[in-house]
Amino acid sequence: MCARIWKVVLAALVLSSGMATAAANESKKVAIALFGPHPSLQQVSDGFKASLDKSGLEVVYDEGNVNFDRSLVPQFLNRLAAGDPDLMLTITTPMTQSAKQILANRDFPIVFAPVTDPVQAGLLPSWDEGAPLLTGVSNIPDLGATLEFIKTLVPNTKSVGVMYNTGDDSDTAFASRLEALGPKHDVEIVLIGVENVNDIPQRVVSAKDKADALFIPASSLLQPALPAVASAAARISMPVFGSNTPTVNEGLVLAAFAVDFYRIGEKAGEVAADILKGADPAKIPVVVPKPEDHLMRISQRQLDALGMTLPEALKDCDCVVE
Repeated sequence: MCARIWKVVLAALVLSSGMATAAANESKKVAIALFGPHPSLQQVSDGFKASLDKSGLEVVYDEGNVNFDRSLVPQFLNRLAAGDPDLMLTITTPMTQSAKQILANRDFPIVFAPVTDPVQAGLLPSWDEGAPLLTGVSNIPDLGATLEFIKTLVPNTKSVGVMYNTGDDSDTAFASRLEALGPKHDVEIVLIGVENVNDIPQRVVSAKDKADALFIPASSLLQPALPAVASAAARISMPVFGSNTPTVNEGLVLAAFAVDFYRIGEKAGEVAADILKGADPAKIPVVVPKPEDHLMRISQRQLDALGMTLPEALKDCDCVVE
């Protein structure tokens, strides 16, 4: 009788263990909400997927974008949520802000990337912890190193024009941080607000007598419009510094000392893997890029167009692209 009972107990334990293993190996549904098609944003998505692949989790993705059209965001987010994901990645500040509001009653976690300042954007109360069902990765770069890089590549730089979207919380937070750092690096920061893409050519030209160089942040308004920035800047021979390396590779900007967006995606994937394995998003602080998460790139095409030569201090940087 006792032996029979033990057999029943053992069978139950084996069955329970098998069910737990099956549950652990069950595919996870992950939705990815991009604001629009852009090389940098795609790098975030690619890095995110690569990181999850390394985590050992089996993941099925539902990915899409709204082509930077805010009017399509509510329908788009609700469609992704209707797929009952285990987790959602929101790419850019506007998409994350919309998701927090529109999907307020969700029961799945959101990981954001990249959001420059999640506190200023009203997403989290602190950099030191997440919120219920929400945490993520910032792309705030080393701004002091960025200013020194600009001064090294464009000698005698006294002023830097910073274009930013006045209606984007991340943009305004970024501009304010850079403005505060300017005096420490003997650089005057000239803020150039932009409300819509039609203003860009005029705003670029307006910087001609005010700034020695332009800096374009990782703005969801300005990044898709970089060809317009580049065209206007070329007319006034203004060197332009960007926030990501693909724009340097494409010859749209002179250079970038920028956070590697692929690494941002990888870090977001690491956070997502932890959450999918049971971690509480509210206890996960915002991930901030480290020095090794930055890349330096200089466009030879832009150097030639501007009649510039590479300074001696950067001769061995191995960072010039054709």
